[in-house]
Amino acid sequence: NALIEAPAPDLTLVLDIDPALGLARSRGQHRGEDRFERKDASFHARVRAEFRDIAAREPKRCVLIDASQSKQQVLTAALAAIEARL
Repeated sequence: NALIEAPAPDLTLVLDIDPALGLARSRGQHRGEDRFERKDASFHARVRAEFRDIAAREPKRCVLIDASQSKQQVLTAALAAIEARL
Protein backbone atom coordinates (compact mmCIF):
# COMPACT_ATOMS: atom_id res chain seq x y z
CA ASN A 1 0.00 0.00 0.00
CA ALA A 2 1.61 3.22 -1.16
CA LEU A 3 -0.02 5.33 1.55
CA ILE A 4 1.64 3.49 4.40
CA GLU A 5 4.52 1.99 2.43
CA ALA A 6 3.70 -1.51 3.61
CA PRO A 7 4.48 -4.50 1.42
CA ALA A 8 1.60 -6.05 -0.52
CA PRO A 9 0.53 -9.53 0.53
CA ASP A 10 1.88 -12.44 -1.50
CA LEU A 11 -1.58 -14.00 -1.70
CA THR A 12 -5.09 -12.66 -1.27
CA LEU A 13 -8.03 -15.05 -1.22
CA VAL A 14 -11.18 -13.33 -2.48
CA LEU A 15 -14.25 -15.22 -1.31
CA ASP A 16 -16.82 -14.43 -4.00
CA ILE A 17 -20.53 -14.92 -3.36
CA ASP A 18 -23.75 -13.45 -4.67
CA PRO A 19 -24.69 -10.74 -2.16
CA ALA A 20 -28.19 -12.12 -1.58
CA LEU A 21 -26.82 -15.56 -0.70
CA GLY A 22 -24.07 -14.10 1.47
CA LEU A 23 -26.55 -11.98 3.42
CA ALA A 24 -28.92 -14.92 3.82
CA ARG A 25 -26.10 -17.04 5.21
CA SER A 26 -25.01 -14.28 7.56
CA ARG A 27 -28.54 -13.76 8.85
CA GLY A 28 -28.87 -17.51 9.34
CA GLN A 29 -26.09 -17.41 11.93
CA HIS A 30 -28.47 -15.66 14.37
CA ARG A 31 -26.17 -12.81 15.20
CA GLY A 32 -27.28 -9.22 14.97
CA GLU A 33 -26.88 -7.34 11.72
CA ASP A 34 -23.78 -5.18 11.54
CA ARG A 35 -23.47 -1.92 9.64
CA PHE A 36 -22.52 -3.72 6.43
CA GLU A 37 -25.43 -6.12 6.56
CA ARG A 38 -27.80 -3.15 6.85
CA LYS A 39 -26.57 -1.71 3.53
CA ASP A 40 -28.77 -2.09 0.45
CA ALA A 41 -28.29 -4.61 -2.36
CA SER A 42 -26.63 -2.09 -4.68
CA PHE A 43 -23.90 -1.43 -2.09
CA HIS A 44 -23.11 -5.13 -1.83
CA ALA A 45 -23.14 -5.52 -5.62
CA ARG A 46 -20.61 -2.67 -5.95
CA VAL A 47 -18.34 -4.15 -3.26
CA ARG A 48 -18.45 -7.55 -4.96
CA ALA A 49 -17.70 -6.01 -8.35
CA GLU A 50 -14.71 -4.10 -6.96
CA PHE A 51 -13.20 -7.20 -5.35
CA ARG A 52 -13.72 -9.16 -8.59
CA ASP A 53 -12.02 -6.33 -10.51
CA ILE A 54 -9.06 -6.37 -8.12
CA ALA A 55 -8.74 -10.14 -8.53
CA ALA A 56 -8.84 -9.78 -12.33
CA ARG A 57 -6.21 -7.01 -12.31
CA GLU A 58 -3.88 -8.89 -9.97
CA PRO A 59 -4.10 -12.58 -10.90
CA LYS A 60 -0.62 -13.37 -9.58
CA ARG A 61 -1.66 -12.23 -6.10
CA CYS A 62 -5.42 -12.80 -5.96
CA VAL A 63 -7.34 -16.04 -6.14
CA LEU A 64 -11.10 -15.84 -6.60
CA ILE A 65 -12.88 -18.59 -4.68
CA ASP A 66 -16.53 -19.46 -5.25
CA ALA A 67 -17.91 -19.00 -1.75
CA SER A 68 -21.40 -20.17 -2.75
CA GLN A 69 -20.10 -23.71 -2.27
CA SER A 70 -20.23 -25.61 1.01
CA LYS A 71 -17.88 -24.63 3.83
CA GLN A 72 -15.79 -27.73 3.14
CA GLN A 73 -15.51 -26.94 -0.58
CA VAL A 74 -14.49 -23.35 0.14
CA LEU A 75 -11.89 -24.56 2.64
CA THR A 76 -10.56 -27.10 0.13
CA ALA A 77 -10.25 -24.41 -2.56
CA ALA A 78 -8.53 -22.03 -0.15
CA LEU A 79 -6.04 -24.66 1.00
CA ALA A 80 -5.31 -25.62 -2.62
CA ALA A 81 -4.59 -21.98 -3.48
CA ILE A 82 -2.27 -21.66 -0.50
CA GLU A 83 -0.47 -24.93 -1.21
CA ALA A 84 0.02 -23.93 -4.85
CA ARG A 85 1.97 -20.89 -3.67
CA LEU A 86 4.24 -22.74 -1.25
